[in-house]
Amino acid sequence: MTRIAIIDSQITGISGDMLLSCLIDAGANKDKVINAILTCQNFLKGSRIISAGFVKTVSHGFSATRFRFEYRDSARTRRGTEMYRALALCCNSLDLEQRTKMFILDSFKTIIVAEAFIHGEEFSNVHLHETSSIDTFADLVGCAIALQDLGLFECRIFSTGVAIGGGTLKFSHGITTNPSNVILEIFKGKSFILVGGQSEGELTTPTGAAMLVNLTSESVSYYPSFSPQRIGYGAGHKNLKQTPNLLRLVIGSSSLFVKTNTDIVHVIETNIDDISGELIGNLIMLLTEAGAKDVAAIPGISKKNRPMHLLRIIADQSQINGILDILFKESGSTGIRIHETQRFILPRSVITVPINIFDNHFNIHVKIAKDTSGNTINIKPEFEDVKIISSRLGITLKRTMDLVNADVVQNIGRM
Repeated sequence: MTRIAIIDSQITGISGDMLLSCLIDAGANKDKVINAILTCQNFLKGSRIISAGFVKTVSHGFSATRFRFEYRDSARTRRGTEMYRALALCCNSLDLEQRTKMFILDSFKTIIVAEAFIHGEEFSNVHLHETSSIDTFADLVGCAIALQDLGLFECRIFSTGVAIGGGTLKFSHGITTNPSNVILEIFKGKSFILVGGQSEGELTTPTGAAMLVNLTSESVSYYPSFSPQRIGYGAGHKNLKQTPNLLRLVIGSSSLFVKTNTDIVHVIETNIDDISGELIGNLIMLLTEAGAKDVAAIPGISKKNRPMHLLRIIADQSQINGILDILFKESGSTGIRIHETQRFILPRSVITVPINIFDNHFNIHVKIAKDTSGNTINIKPEFEDVKIISSRLGITLKRTMDLVNADVVQNIGRM
């Protein structure tokens, strides 16, 4: 069984204090976290923590934990690099595992890099406003200590879709549309699904977003199959009219993730008829060249007993537009279905194996797949390499495949 955790922010987003609160609600050591947070004030000049603690609260009928934090700060803006150095010194003074320390510093660096890009400044010149106070340190350090205490850095973490809200928001540079530029920049190029959520205004904060992208790169539309063991609810400070302002953390175990890799892919399907076998072959070639992971043409019978093919393509999100363009142009289809799904992949690798057939020496690429216990379950020579060997030897492709398979299995046994 593999231990997993799901950060569920699809309704009211994620902020640093909400993530911290749900970690405490799930059982993280409260005293360890508070003591570490109080240490932060020793390293950020001009800041003083008045009180820090966690209280039980109710949000629209649901019990949750809320972080109460009161502080004074003489600065409204600080240089990002100065804060980074102060945060690094704070981390060095605490009893942190290396992974925990790197999570804190990488999360804060994510914020600085995003701010630098949107303001067109060098990393060393960025001044922070909304994230310049001691409460940012409290969220980062507190969450890291709680994650370490719960052992979550060693487990597989997933994120649901991330609610970002709507409307406009007021910040240090005026009024802007929501989500803010820094939120979009933090999530840019990463496999997270952003959704509007149930409320207007800012639902996801830069600190919450930065920690999320440094905890996981896996965003899922549906919960994976698993057995829940702990659940934590973290309450935000906003009073939303019709929605509980809660972030949910679910910790559990799953047998599906034992030594397997997963990714998110899109399955694209369309029914095509009145098309010849040659055109289907050409279509498969074009789709493969466009980056499709897999293409299948499944024969069937459609309405009015017409022969047809179900064309099913598996692709990454980045390839979808190109694949749709090919399908509409080349297949004659007027309707295409797309759905997102999670794919489980056994560990596999491609190695080069030297072989000898009729005293002729070749190097051939071989794909090796292993089961969850590390045992080799499939050995497959690259078909294009086999075709080249067949042509050079002047023997049939079937005979070549038999000879290659026998030699590959024998040589891999020696490797």
